[in-house]
Amino acid sequence: MRTLLRLDAALETVLAAASLMLAYRLLGTDRWTLPGWLGSPALVAFALVLLVVAVALGWLSVRPEAPVVRMIALANGMTAAIMLVWGLAGLGAGGQFRTLLAVAGLLLAVLAGAQFFVAQRDDGPVRDRETTSSTIRE
Repeated sequence: MRTLLRLDAALETVLAAASLMLAYRLLGTDRWTLPGWLGSPALVAFALVLLVVAVALGWLSVRPEAPVVRMIALANGMTAAIMLVWGLAGLGAGGQFRTLLAVAGLLLAVLAGAQFFVAQRDDGPVRDRETTSSTIRE
């Protein structure tokens, strides 16, 4: 579960970086057409939220618990569905932005499935091997 949460934090960080690059037009404007309602301030705010989420996921990865990871998996699954629908429908987005949404949505869906599977398999908090070994010896 730790690895999946850390991977999730890394994905959120990459998406935050992509949002900032889009906000400041570092990827160019011709092929990365954004919907008219999605301006730079909204993308910067979204990037900041994603960075906060990444930090929270990193913190949660220290001692993950199955119910929390299941909730994260559910949130990731819902977000993935929204991204996939937006990527497929377009809604004013250009081709490369739609591709980014679809690929990120697929990655997030796979991650959500893995998180849910592992959380279902593990019922309690993950223990360090050293702690478990020393407890058994005592």
